[in-house]
Amino acid sequence: MRTSTTRRGLAGLLAAAAAAVLGVVAAPSALAASNDEIAFDYFVGKGLTERQSAGIVGNLIQESGSPINPYANQPSGPGMGIAQWSEGGRWDTDSRDNMVWYAGLSGRSRYALAAQLDFTWYELSTFSGYGLADLRASTSVSTATTVFMQKFERCGTCATTQRIAYANDVLAKYGTGGTGGSTTETSLPVLRSGSSGAAVRTLQYLLRASGRSVTAAGSFGPATDSAVRSYQSAHGLTVDGVVGNNTWYSILPVLREGSTGEAVKGLQRELVDAGYSLTVDGSFGPATTSAVRSYQSKVGLVVDGVVGNNTWGSLVD
Repeated sequence: MRTSTTRRGLAGLLAAAAAAVLGVVAAPSALAASNDEIAFDYFVGKGLTERQSAGIVGNLIQESGSPINPYANQPSGPGMGIAQWSEGGRWDTDSRDNMVWYAGLSGRSRYALAAQLDFTWYELSTFSGYGLADLRASTSVSTATTVFMQKFERCGTCATTQRIAYANDVLAKYGTGGTGGSTTETSLPVLRSGSSGAAVRTLQYLLRASGRSVTAAGSFGPATDSAVRSYQSAHGLTVDGVVGNNTWYSILPVLREGSTGEAVKGLQRELVDAGYSLTVDGSFGPATTSAVRSYQSKVGLVVDGVVGNNTWGSLVD
Protein backbone atom coordinates (compact mmCIF):
# COMPACT_ATOMS: atom_id res chain seq x y z
CA MET A 1 0.00 0.00 0.00
CA ARG A 2 1.46 3.35 -0.96
CA THR A 3 1.53 6.32 1.41
CA SER A 4 0.14 9.77 0.68
CA THR A 5 3.40 11.41 1.72
CA THR A 6 5.19 10.01 -1.32
CA ARG A 7 2.82 11.87 -3.60
CA ARG A 8 1.57 14.99 -1.89
CA GLY A 9 4.13 15.88 0.76
CA LEU A 10 3.42 16.95 4.31
CA ALA A 11 1.08 19.80 3.40
CA GLY A 12 -1.11 17.50 1.31
CA LEU A 13 -1.16 14.87 4.05
CA LEU A 14 -2.35 17.43 6.58
CA ALA A 15 -5.06 18.64 4.21
CA ALA A 16 -6.28 15.09 3.64
CA ALA A 17 -6.25 14.41 7.36
CA ALA A 18 -8.31 17.52 8.04
CA ALA A 19 -10.82 16.44 5.44
CA ALA A 20 -11.04 12.93 6.85
CA VAL A 21 -11.50 14.11 10.44
CA LEU A 22 -13.64 17.17 9.92
CA GLY A 23 -15.51 16.32 6.74
CA VAL A 24 -14.00 19.37 5.05
CA VAL A 25 -14.79 19.60 1.35
CA ALA A 26 -11.57 20.98 -0.07
CA ALA A 27 -11.05 22.22 -3.60
CA PRO A 28 -8.21 20.28 -5.25
CA SER A 29 -4.84 22.01 -5.59
CA ALA A 30 -1.20 21.07 -5.79
CA LEU A 31 -1.05 20.75 -2.00
CA ALA A 32 -4.46 19.31 -1.14
CA ALA A 33 -6.13 16.07 -2.06
CA SER A 34 -9.38 16.25 -3.97
CA ASN A 35 -12.42 14.47 -2.59
CA ASP A 36 -11.86 11.75 -5.22
CA GLU A 37 -8.41 11.06 -3.81
CA ILE A 38 -9.59 11.23 -0.20
CA ALA A 39 -12.26 8.63 -0.99
CA PHE A 40 -9.78 6.40 -2.84
CA ASP A 41 -7.38 6.54 0.11
CA TYR A 42 -10.26 5.88 2.52
CA PHE A 43 -11.30 2.59 0.91
CA VAL A 44 -7.70 1.45 0.45
CA GLY A 45 -7.29 2.17 4.16
CA LYS A 46 -10.22 -0.18 4.84
CA GLY A 47 -8.27 -3.03 3.29
CA LEU A 48 -9.67 -3.00 -0.24
CA THR A 49 -7.29 -3.23 -3.17
CA GLU A 50 -6.61 -0.19 -5.29
CA ARG A 51 -8.71 -1.65 -8.12
CA GLN A 52 -11.63 -2.30 -5.78
CA SER A 53 -11.34 1.19 -4.27
CA ALA A 54 -11.18 2.79 -7.71
CA GLY A 55 -14.33 0.88 -8.68
CA ILE A 56 -16.20 2.45 -5.77
CA VAL A 57 -14.95 5.96 -6.49
CA GLY A 58 -15.75 5.64 -10.20
CA ASN A 59 -19.35 4.96 -9.21
CA LEU A 60 -19.42 7.89 -6.79
CA ILE A 61 -18.12 10.22 -9.53
CA GLN A 62 -20.93 9.07 -11.83
CA GLU A 63 -23.42 9.72 -9.04
CA SER A 64 -22.25 13.10 -7.70
CA GLY A 65 -19.62 14.53 -10.05
CA SER A 66 -15.87 14.96 -9.74
CA PRO A 67 -14.56 15.66 -7.19
CA ILE A 68 -17.27 13.62 -5.47
CA ASN A 69 -19.70 16.03 -3.86
CA PRO A 70 -21.31 15.39 -0.46
CA TYR A 71 -23.74 18.25 -1.14
CA ALA A 72 -24.97 16.82 -4.46
CA ASN A 73 -28.75 17.05 -4.79
CA GLN A 74 -30.38 15.39 -7.79
CA PRO A 75 -32.39 17.95 -9.79
CA SER A 76 -36.07 16.97 -9.68
CA GLY A 77 -35.18 13.68 -8.01
CA PRO A 78 -34.52 12.07 -4.62
CA GLY A 79 -30.76 11.53 -4.85
CA MET A 80 -28.55 13.07 -2.17
CA GLY A 81 -24.85 13.01 -1.36
CA ILE A 82 -21.86 11.23 -2.88
CA ALA A 83 -23.79 8.01 -3.56
CA GLN A 84 -27.10 9.76 -4.32
CA TRP A 85 -28.95 7.93 -1.56
CA SER A 86 -32.70 8.45 -1.96
CA GLU A 87 -34.70 10.83 0.20
CA GLY A 88 -37.53 8.77 1.62
CA GLY A 89 -35.16 5.80 1.78
CA ARG A 90 -31.46 5.34 2.51
CA TRP A 91 -30.84 9.08 2.89
CA ASP A 92 -33.28 9.80 5.71
CA THR A 93 -35.86 7.08 6.34
CA ASP A 94 -34.81 3.40 6.21
CA SER A 95 -34.57 1.88 9.69
CA ARG A 96 -30.94 1.85 10.92
CA ASP A 97 -29.83 2.32 7.33
CA ASN A 98 -30.05 6.00 6.50
CA MET A 99 -27.46 8.74 6.26
CA VAL A 100 -29.26 11.29 8.44
CA TRP A 101 -29.63 8.82 11.30
CA TYR A 102 -26.05 7.61 10.96
CA ALA A 103 -24.52 11.11 10.98
CA GLY A 104 -26.61 11.98 14.02
CA LEU A 105 -25.08 9.13 16.01
CA SER A 106 -21.77 11.00 16.07
CA GLY A 107 -23.18 14.53 15.97
CA ARG A 108 -21.79 15.18 12.48
CA SER A 109 -23.37 17.00 9.57
CA ARG A 110 -25.07 14.75 7.05
CA TYR A 111 -23.13 16.72 4.41
CA ALA A 112 -19.68 15.96 5.87
CA LEU A 113 -17.57 13.98 3.42
CA ALA A 114 -16.07 11.87 6.20
CA ALA A 115 -19.52 11.01 7.53
CA GLN A 116 -20.74 9.92 4.09
CA LEU A 117 -17.66 7.78 3.50
CA ASP A 118 -18.13 6.19 6.92
CA PHE A 119 -21.80 5.54 6.15
CA THR A 120 -20.85 3.92 2.84
CA TRP A 121 -18.52 1.57 4.70
CA TYR A 122 -21.15 0.99 7.40
CA GLU A 123 -23.64 -0.13 4.75
CA LEU A 124 -21.09 -2.32 2.97
CA SER A 125 -19.87 -3.99 6.14
CA THR A 126 -23.26 -4.33 7.86
CA PHE A 127 -25.64 -5.46 5.11
CA SER A 128 -24.47 -8.39 2.98
CA GLY A 129 -26.80 -7.42 0.14
CA TYR A 130 -24.69 -4.37 -0.69
CA GLY A 131 -21.99 -6.64 -2.09
CA LEU A 132 -18.85 -6.31 0.03
CA ALA A 133 -18.00 -10.00 -0.32
CA ASP A 134 -18.27 -9.84 -4.11
CA LEU A 135 -16.36 -6.57 -4.15
CA ARG A 136 -13.51 -8.12 -2.17
CA ALA A 137 -13.46 -11.07 -4.56
CA SER A 138 -13.12 -8.82 -7.63
CA THR A 139 -9.69 -8.61 -9.25
CA SER A 140 -10.29 -6.04 -12.00
CA VAL A 141 -11.47 -2.45 -12.08
CA SER A 142 -14.37 -3.31 -14.38
CA THR A 143 -15.64 -6.11 -12.12
CA ALA A 144 -15.31 -4.01 -8.96
CA THR A 145 -17.12 -1.12 -10.62
CA THR A 146 -19.93 -3.33 -11.86
CA VAL A 147 -20.38 -5.07 -8.48
CA PHE A 148 -20.69 -1.76 -6.63
CA MET A 149 -23.01 -0.40 -9.34
CA GLN A 150 -25.34 -3.37 -9.23
CA LYS A 151 -25.37 -4.21 -5.52
CA PHE A 152 -24.75 -0.91 -3.75
CA GLU A 153 -26.03 1.75 -6.14
CA ARG A 154 -28.79 -0.44 -7.60
CA CYS A 155 -29.02 2.20 -10.29
CA GLY A 156 -31.68 2.85 -12.89
CA THR A 157 -29.75 4.33 -15.83
CA CYS A 158 -26.42 2.77 -15.05
CA ALA A 159 -23.95 4.16 -17.63
CA THR A 160 -21.70 1.19 -16.93
CA THR A 161 -19.02 2.13 -19.47
CA GLN A 162 -18.71 5.63 -18.08
CA ARG A 163 -18.44 4.38 -14.49
CA ILE A 164 -15.62 2.05 -15.48
CA ALA A 165 -13.87 4.88 -17.35
CA TYR A 166 -14.03 7.06 -14.26
CA ALA A 167 -12.71 4.21 -12.12
CA ASN A 168 -9.78 3.59 -14.45
CA ASP A 169 -8.97 7.30 -14.37
CA VAL A 170 -9.01 7.26 -10.55
CA LEU A 171 -6.65 4.28 -10.48
CA ALA A 172 -4.29 5.93 -12.97
CA LYS A 173 -4.19 9.15 -10.95
CA TYR A 174 -4.01 7.84 -7.41
CA GLY A 175 -2.85 4.23 -7.58
CA THR A 176 0.70 3.05 -6.93
CA GLY A 177 1.65 3.36 -10.56
CA GLY A 178 -0.12 6.67 -11.16
CA THR A 179 1.50 10.01 -11.90
CA GLY A 180 -0.48 12.09 -9.46
CA GLY A 181 -3.25 13.71 -11.39
CA SER A 182 -3.95 16.78 -13.37
CA THR A 183 -2.33 20.10 -12.54
CA THR A 184 -5.29 21.92 -14.08
CA GLU A 185 -6.53 24.70 -11.83
CA THR A 186 -9.93 23.66 -10.52
CA SER A 187 -10.29 25.84 -7.43
CA LEU A 188 -13.30 28.11 -7.10
CA PRO A 189 -13.18 31.81 -6.19
CA VAL A 190 -14.46 33.18 -2.89
CA LEU A 191 -17.23 35.68 -3.65
CA ARG A 192 -18.91 38.19 -1.36
CA SER A 193 -20.70 41.52 -1.42
CA GLY A 194 -18.71 43.86 -3.68
CA SER A 195 -17.32 41.11 -5.93
CA SER A 196 -17.91 41.44 -9.66
CA GLY A 197 -17.19 39.66 -12.90
CA ALA A 198 -17.98 36.44 -14.75
CA ALA A 199 -17.84 34.25 -11.63
CA VAL A 200 -20.52 36.38 -9.97
CA ARG A 201 -22.63 36.18 -13.10
CA THR A 202 -22.38 32.37 -13.05
CA LEU A 203 -23.28 32.33 -9.37
CA GLN A 204 -26.34 34.43 -10.17
CA TYR A 205 -27.46 31.96 -12.84
CA LEU A 206 -27.11 29.17 -10.28
CA LEU A 207 -29.12 31.15 -7.73
CA ARG A 208 -31.80 31.64 -10.39
CA ALA A 209 -31.75 27.88 -11.00
CA SER A 210 -32.45 27.43 -7.29
CA GLY A 211 -35.57 29.58 -7.59
CA ARG A 212 -34.20 32.91 -6.38
CA SER A 213 -34.90 36.14 -8.23
CA VAL A 214 -31.62 37.82 -9.12
CA THR A 215 -30.34 39.40 -12.30
CA ALA A 216 -27.33 37.67 -13.87
CA ALA A 217 -25.39 40.89 -14.35
CA GLY A 218 -22.08 40.05 -12.66
CA SER A 219 -22.32 42.45 -9.72
CA PHE A 220 -22.58 41.07 -6.16
CA GLY A 221 -24.93 43.60 -4.59
CA PRO A 222 -27.58 43.50 -1.86
CA ALA A 223 -30.01 41.37 -3.89
CA THR A 224 -27.35 38.72 -4.54
CA ASP A 225 -26.22 38.84 -0.92
CA SER A 226 -29.81 38.25 0.20
CA ALA A 227 -30.24 35.38 -2.28
CA VAL A 228 -26.99 33.73 -1.15
CA ARG A 229 -28.01 33.96 2.52
CA SER A 230 -31.43 32.52 1.68
CA TYR A 231 -29.80 29.63 -0.17
CA GLN A 232 -27.32 28.97 2.64
CA SER A 233 -30.08 28.93 5.23
CA ALA A 234 -32.22 26.54 3.20
CA HIS A 235 -29.33 24.09 2.71
CA GLY A 236 -27.88 23.96 6.20
CA LEU A 237 -24.81 26.05 5.40
CA THR A 238 -23.22 28.83 7.43
CA VAL A 239 -25.32 31.91 6.69
CA ASP A 240 -22.69 34.57 6.06
CA GLY A 241 -23.31 35.70 2.47
CA VAL A 242 -19.83 34.49 1.50
CA VAL A 243 -19.62 31.99 -1.34
CA GLY A 244 -16.73 29.68 -0.50
CA ASN A 245 -16.15 26.00 -1.23
CA ASN A 246 -19.10 24.65 0.76
CA THR A 247 -21.61 26.98 -0.86
CA TRP A 248 -20.14 26.40 -4.32
CA TYR A 249 -20.19 22.62 -3.93
CA SER A 250 -23.77 22.75 -2.72
CA ILE A 251 -25.09 24.92 -5.52
CA LEU A 252 -23.07 23.60 -8.48
CA PRO A 253 -25.11 20.99 -10.38
CA VAL A 254 -23.78 18.13 -12.47
CA LEU A 255 -24.80 18.98 -16.03
CA ARG A 256 -24.76 16.79 -19.10
CA GLU A 257 -26.50 16.57 -22.48
CA GLY A 258 -30.24 16.87 -21.91
CA SER A 259 -29.95 19.27 -18.96
CA THR A 260 -31.89 22.53 -19.25
CA GLY A 261 -32.44 25.76 -17.35
CA GLU A 262 -30.62 28.70 -15.82
CA ALA A 263 -27.59 26.68 -14.70
CA VAL A 264 -27.02 25.60 -18.31
CA LYS A 265 -27.16 29.26 -19.34
CA GLY A 266 -24.43 29.99 -16.80
CA LEU A 267 -22.33 27.17 -18.23
CA GLN A 268 -22.88 28.37 -21.78
CA ARG A 269 -21.83 31.93 -20.86
CA GLU A 270 -18.63 30.55 -19.32
CA LEU A 271 -17.93 28.55 -22.49
CA VAL A 272 -18.55 31.62 -24.65
CA ASP A 273 -16.04 33.51 -22.49
CA ALA A 274 -13.61 30.63 -23.07
CA GLY A 275 -13.87 31.20 -26.82
CA TYR A 276 -16.63 28.83 -27.92
CA SER A 277 -19.42 29.93 -30.22
CA LEU A 278 -22.68 28.93 -28.53
CA THR A 279 -26.24 30.18 -28.24
CA VAL A 280 -27.00 30.89 -24.59
CA ASP A 281 -30.42 29.25 -24.55
CA GLY A 282 -30.32 27.05 -21.46
CA SER A 283 -30.46 23.82 -23.48
CA PHE A 284 -27.53 21.40 -23.16
CA GLY A 285 -27.57 19.95 -26.65
CA PRO A 286 -24.93 18.54 -29.01
CA ALA A 287 -23.23 21.91 -29.57
CA THR A 288 -22.77 22.44 -25.84
CA THR A 289 -21.55 18.86 -25.41
CA SER A 290 -19.00 19.40 -28.17
CA ALA A 291 -17.79 22.63 -26.55
CA VAL A 292 -17.51 20.99 -23.13
CA ARG A 293 -15.53 18.05 -24.51
CA SER A 294 -13.25 20.38 -26.44
CA TYR A 295 -12.65 22.49 -23.35
CA GLN A 296 -11.98 19.44 -21.15
CA SER A 297 -9.44 18.12 -23.66
CA LYS A 298 -7.77 21.52 -23.94
CA VAL A 299 -7.20 21.94 -20.20
CA GLY A 300 -6.36 18.32 -19.36
CA LEU A 301 -9.58 17.19 -17.67
CA VAL A 302 -11.36 13.86 -18.16
CA VAL A 303 -13.12 14.23 -21.51
CA ASP A 304 -16.65 12.99 -20.83
CA GLY A 305 -18.90 15.93 -21.74
CA VAL A 306 -20.18 15.98 -18.15
CA VAL A 307 -19.80 19.20 -16.17
CA GLY A 308 -18.95 18.33 -12.58
CA ASN A 309 -16.95 20.22 -10.00
CA ASN A 310 -13.60 19.93 -11.79
CA THR A 311 -14.94 21.36 -15.04
CA TRP A 312 -16.89 24.08 -13.20
CA GLY A 313 -13.81 24.89 -11.13
CA SER A 314 -11.66 25.22 -14.23
CA LEU A 315 -14.18 27.44 -16.02
CA VAL A 316 -15.19 29.69 -13.11
CA ASP A 317 -12.54 32.16 -11.97
